[in-house]
Amino acid sequence: MERRWFTARDGKKISLAVWDKADSPRGVIQLVHGMAEHIARYDDFARFLNSRGYIVAGDDHRAHGLTDKDALGLKGEGDLFEKTVQDLKDITVKLKEEYKLPVIIFGHSYGSFLTQRYLSIDPDPLSGAVLCGSAFMKGAAVNFGYRIAKGRLKNKADKPGNLFASLTFEKYDKKFGEGVGGWLNRDVKAVGEYNVDPLCGFTCSNGFYYYFFKGLKAIASSPHEKLQPSFPLLIISGAEDMVGNRGKLVLKLKRHYESLGLKPVMKLYPGARHEILNELDKAQTYADAVSFFDSVTAKK
Repeated sequence: MERRWFTARDGKKISLAVWDKADSPRGVIQLVHGMAEHIARYDDFARFLNSRGYIVAGDDHRAHGLTDKDALGLKGEGDLFEKTVQDLKDITVKLKEEYKLPVIIFGHSYGSFLTQRYLSIDPDPLSGAVLCGSAFMKGAAVNFGYRIAKGRLKNKADKPGNLFASLTFEKYDKKFGEGVGGWLNRDVKAVGEYNVDPLCGFTCSNGFYYYFFKGLKAIASSPHEKLQPSFPLLIISGAEDMVGNRGKLVLKLKRHYESLGLKPVMKLYPGARHEILNELDKAQTYADAVSFFDSVTAKK
């Protein structure tokens, strides 16, 4: 893995990880990590993709990882969610220019919502997308979160969003009863590594959540005018993933894209939880991802 620095439009320095040791590469996979984690956690998956002929790259988002190691989870300047989406698009363009290959985006969890927003605005630079650990988010829960977070912008923007954490991650952990992080996956070793990683598991701020909920509302209201029916889309999730409400919100997400004219492929992995790239049976997820990537690049 090679670390580079990408300069965003507003001058922000974004840490970018690149795995380009691939023989006769057929495409580039742009990884988009989740909330309260960082891109180096995808090293095993990236190396696997290298072995299958794919260059891999991914950033540490604003308020995450090496990009903001001293400001983890804070709101930053301006619309954090939208700025991160713009970073992703600009990184796609940079990767296309450098490698002259099709770019397929793979967004996990928070990263999947950033990817959903990217697709809703202008997916033209992309050749396909994977939404992993995602869900269809619209309605009362999103509006509630938005209102609460907005009310805390003035004096508590950079205070930990403990209420939001209690309604999500902490609530999910209680469902499984296996301690902190048990909702992530069934691999005890992987969960333990996450829990001791200083760049993981932090509580994002009220301001961070405000821009997140604002972004979710923007996704739901967007006409997706540039998203073509022929755009390749794979939706994958653990059947026991609480973010997708054990498949219910994942199915809604599939139907949402079908209503836009797309023909998304959806797969739920029995017994698996949120981080299917770190699950006990992750080899199947790896293989399914490559099969999708191969189907996309074969048409280029």
